[in-house]
Amino acid sequence: MADVQGAWSAPVAKSAAPGTVAPAPASAGLAAAMIRQFLDRYARRYALIYIAGLGFLVATIGLTVAIPTLQKQVFDTLTALESIRQLLPFDALVPALGPAQALTMATVRPLVWLIAGAAVLVIFVRTLSRILFFNPGRAIEFRLRNDMLQRLLGMSPQFFKFWSIGDIMARAGDDVTFVRALVGFAAIMVLNIVVASSWAMVRMVRTDAWLTLYCVLPLLVSVVALRLGVARTFGMMGETQKALGRLSNTVLETYKGINVVQGAAAESAFLAKFDVDNDAFTALNLRVVAIRTFLMPIVAVVGNICIFFLLLIGGQHVAQGRMTLGDVAAYASYVAILVGALASGGWVIGVLQRGVVSLRRVWNVIELTTDLPIGDVALPTGGRGIHLHIQNLSYRHPDAAQNAPLVLDSLTLDLAPGHVLGVYGAVGAGKSTLVSLLARLHLPPRGTVTLDGVDLLDVARDDLRRAVAIVPQDAFLFSRSVRENIGYIDRVADIDDARVQAAVQKACLQGDLERLPQGLATIVGERGQTLSGGQRQRVQLARAFYRGYRLLVLDDVLSAVDHDTEAKLLAAIQADIAAKGTSAILISHRLSALAAADEIVVLDAGRVAERGTHAQLLAGAGTYARVWAAQSAEGDEAVQPLAAASA
Repeated sequence: MADVQGAWSAPVAKSAAPGTVAPAPASAGLAAAMIRQFLDRYARRYALIYIAGLGFLVATIGLTVAIPTLQKQVFDTLTALESIRQLLPFDALVPALGPAQALTMATVRPLVWLIAGAAVLVIFVRTLSRILFFNPGRAIEFRLRNDMLQRLLGMSPQFFKFWSIGDIMARAGDDVTFVRALVGFAAIMVLNIVVASSWAMVRMVRTDAWLTLYCVLPLLVSVVALRLGVARTFGMMGETQKALGRLSNTVLETYKGINVVQGAAAESAFLAKFDVDNDAFTALNLRVVAIRTFLMPIVAVVGNICIFFLLLIGGQHVAQGRMTLGDVAAYASYVAILVGALASGGWVIGVLQRGVVSLRRVWNVIELTTDLPIGDVALPTGGRGIHLHIQNLSYRHPDAAQNAPLVLDSLTLDLAPGHVLGVYGAVGAGKSTLVSLLARLHLPPRGTVTLDGVDLLDVARDDLRRAVAIVPQDAFLFSRSVRENIGYIDRVADIDDARVQAAVQKACLQGDLERLPQGLATIVGERGQTLSGGQRQRVQLARAFYRGYRLLVLDDVLSAVDHDTEAKLLAAIQADIAAKGTSAILISHRLSALAAADEIVVLDAGRVAERGTHAQLLAGAGTYARVWAAQSAEGDEAVQPLAAASA
């Protein structure tokens, strides 16, 4: 094990359980480096789209700020009309007013249409700016989830013992969604706030600098209040996401074990556990919401204070001739733009906070380095089968105590192409561990396992997975059709129906498919719940036939089928091996499934207790012979056909 270097790149807390990935330190330097790497890897390719979106955003803000200027001209024109009416004597009003009114309306009407056109154009350019900002966020969300899945698929089972599935789901779900909001909605809102508030502030200063000074003071107070609120809520965001992970894990574990929970009438205990996690999650969210609830109204109050100053000071300036009524109307619109930017700023800060926290949690997954060897040696392709050799293999699980007994102890096996090796052993004998070592989900000591003379640790990962097909003991099917479950190594559109049919025939599934409502198109439900245990096992076996193999490993996959079907399956496997020159390891508690193997080994506490052919082991009067006699006594018809075939 010492020469196999598989490290998890995320920081590991010294006090955590082995393999636990701790959150990265929240220093500003590390956060900045993480954001820079994220932008380089995921956002840079959309730079031109973001630039185009920024252009439309600037156009949106420009039109929004231009509308108050047009309103100012309308108000000033109407004020001039009123002044004419007041200055002219009553007897001269009618003849003089006609031309003046016509002139005024000729001036006002185009301005009104310009305001209406600008408002319509704002809708258009604002929609385009949002599309150009939001769509890259969706694309980044898609790539993030794919990359997370790719990293997680490269981790060993040991990794998942210490990182809960609920937490992974929270990271791939809510956390990625918040990252998408960070690069989509938050990005456009930040730019909108900066540009809109700057533009509005410039117009306010140009209109009346002294009045703007009075308005800026309460605005600064609101900014300070928001800053304090941000500092208090930032730390809570990470705790909230962790609490969501714990809650998700509780729900997932309960759903996975729903039959056990119902069978033991333990619903109340699991509901109580759910309530504890749910209350903790709710309490954290309430604390965050409470801070926002008390701080956000400050911005609205500040807006009202600005309007108060506008009426108080601006009214005096109008009376003094320093401002016009049009200036007052435009200034009120500028205040509304500025206050709206600050109000959305408080909300955007929350999105930025949660987005950065979520990005850190997602990044811990993105930067995972597989703890399994990749390998760089290609398997020889000259022969159709594969030669497996195991020499003095001893293995103890990494998380086991140093003085714990070995799971496999000095195991030596040899399987040549075209042959079948049968393995029998009681529970805990080391059979499943042997399977996980052959799949390289756990790592054997160097030099103990070779494939065609190449050390298992050096075999290229893709070569290993193409060569070795493992059908596990626990049948897992996806909530897809039977056809898609059999051909799941291919894209749905690329599944070869001829190969599917051939695999179905070899796995003895044809009769079962005829009884299903839609045959191969029948949706099997979550984990294949609509199928029987034997049907699920045979669908798994059909997968192996579909994808092909050089070494087939069956981990007690015939336990749920009847003996007639078992005999047909074994005959199909032997015929396939004979035709292709491949090899197989058949692990089973039912000795009838092993009787025709070229060699059978009996494992006991990780050691080979007996080995030989079926006939040799029966003659030896050891464990194998005793188990055979016991299983034969349970039903002679169960073993006689295979016993005869193996004689």
